[in-house]
Amino acid sequence: MAGFFNWENNIQNKNAAQWIFGTSVLLLALWLIHGYLAALAWAGVIALASWPLYRRFEQCLPTRLKCLAPLFFTLLVALLFLAPLAYIFYVIGREAGLFAMMLLEAQSHGLPTPSWLSRIPVLGDTLLAWWNTVLATPGGFSSWFHRLGHEPIMDWIRLLGSEMMHRTLTFLLALFSLYFLYRDGEALAMRMLALIQRQLGSTHHAKRAVDTVRATVNGLILVGIIEGILLGIAYALAGIDSPALWGALTGLLAVIPFGMPALYGAASLILFAQGNETAALAILIWGTLVMLASDHVVRPILMRDSAQLPLLWIILGILGGVETFGLLGIFLGPAIMATLISLWREWTHVRDHPV
Repeated sequence: MAGFFNWENNIQNKNAAQWIFGTSVLLLALWLIHGYLAALAWAGVIALASWPLYRRFEQCLPTRLKCLAPLFFTLLVALLFLAPLAYIFYVIGREAGLFAMMLLEAQSHGLPTPSWLSRIPVLGDTLLAWWNTVLATPGGFSSWFHRLGHEPIMDWIRLLGSEMMHRTLTFLLALFSLYFLYRDGEALAMRMLALIQRQLGSTHHAKRAVDTVRATVNGLILVGIIEGILLGIAYALAGIDSPALWGALTGLLAVIPFGMPALYGAASLILFAQGNETAALAILIWGTLVMLASDHVVRPILMRDSAQLPLLWIILGILGGVETFGLLGIFLGPAIMATLISLWREWTHVRDHPV
């Protein structure tokens, strides 16, 4: 009997040692790659959301090309992200050239003060005084620029360049990781589910989190595209310059809480300052209606039907996720909340209530 208990103790000690060793190795690995976890997380989110489309894409390819399906689909995902960004940078570059010519004209001869500038609410008088001092007076811009100081501007430019390099590296690493997730994702998912089954005894919590991520991405991206199209048409009808750019920015900012109203509010303010009060009011009303319909009707239905997560916890998950993880938290927050709600329902045996 004593030998049996010693054998059982040895087994328990061995399991504890294996658990401690495995946890230590995992923490060490996470510490080594902590600077790249955001890229891996983005790749995971994109892979989870697009996996059904990838499987359909792979099935449509000829047999001899199926081995290239991960590469082709990764390139399609890259194109999906890069095409709108390339257009935005093209328009910004074109506008920057016009802005530089305007500054040269202001430096040489001065620019006439727009009649609508003083009509901007709250800031109109301040902007009018600044324009008269800096842009309407020849040489005023260079004097203002020198008074502003070179060092803060150069520090801001260096910071912007560093951030752009970091974001570019993160994007490229995410695409590189995405290729391997498409190629080996099925085997990786089976191993992950086997590990979860072995440790927790059930995989439905993990499946719930995956469903939530997929529903969140689909709800945000699809609704954001629709919002961008609807507002882009409204911008064009209202006579705003570069309505496609404004529509694209609206679609991008639609995934960020309060990002969309800030943009169509700025467009409405510009129209009002230019004397087009009717178009300004129409943009403000139309943008608000589109935002309310999408945020309170369409998006919650898309996300709740797939994830079975109450609207309150969807909103809290998105807001808390953004505050904690940044933009990535838009997708991670609801997944965490879905897992919490699933555990709550299981532990409390509340099966018939939504919370």
